[in-house]
Amino acid sequence: MSREMISTSTRRQVSEWARLTQKKFRRERGQFLIEGEICVREAVRARLTIEAMLVLASEREKWLREFPASIPVFALAASDFARFAKIESSQGILAVARTFELPPRAGKIALACEQVSDPGNCGALMRVADFFGASELCLGPDSAEIWNPKVVRGSMGALFRLPVRTDANLEELVRAWPGASVAAVAHGGQPLHTARDLKNPVLLVLGHETRGLSDEIASLCSHRFTLSSSGKSESLNLVTAAAVFAYELSNLR
Repeated sequence: MSREMISTSTRRQVSEWARLTQKKFRRERGQFLIEGEICVREAVRARLTIEAMLVLASEREKWLREFPASIPVFALAASDFARFAKIESSQGILAVARTFELPPRAGKIALACEQVSDPGNCGALMRVADFFGASELCLGPDSAEIWNPKVVRGSMGALFRLPVRTDANLEELVRAWPGASVAAVAHGGQPLHTARDLKNPVLLVLGHETRGLSDEIASLCSHRFTLSSSGKSESLNLVTAAAVFAYELSNLR
């Protein structure tokens, strides 16, 4: 079904959409914003409930037949569009979508993070978990809100496919985990390359970006592993370390 026109947004609509830049209104309305062409296309591919597409009026012809006709598309002036996001980083397109919850999926590993505060890191952690086929990502209290536009953009669509559990109680999660639980610690663990014969599914437990994993949670895990450095840097950032651990653990036989 082809689209023949794009609607012009009203001032009231623009004001209502702009409120979704605030966590309070995202929570109240069960809506969030998706920025940029890649993320918007991934959202359409994942069949999210998209309630509106917002595009720059100067580029309305570009988007006229890009998306299903069932999705309303509204043209915004540059001054209005700037209330939502930077035009350069968003490529002149946004989507308003409903929040959702996905059930855990099958996978050899799952990821849990005690706390990830930075929205960019949170989104990137989702990409890591999705890339290595994790069954789910569990985020502890006070982590970045997953509907934050920076998280959504940083996930590059991973959020739309990966089951994410928020405000997870990691103590209860680790205690009840049916397989091996692996604490990723900066020091004092066994070298990661020595990991063998871990019971599936494996739960990779990560700590805060700067503080690392608390002793309380690490002590509950069945195994502690550390990355061995060949250089002078003492450690890697959270997302890079998560990727290395996830690669090794997902390839265990």
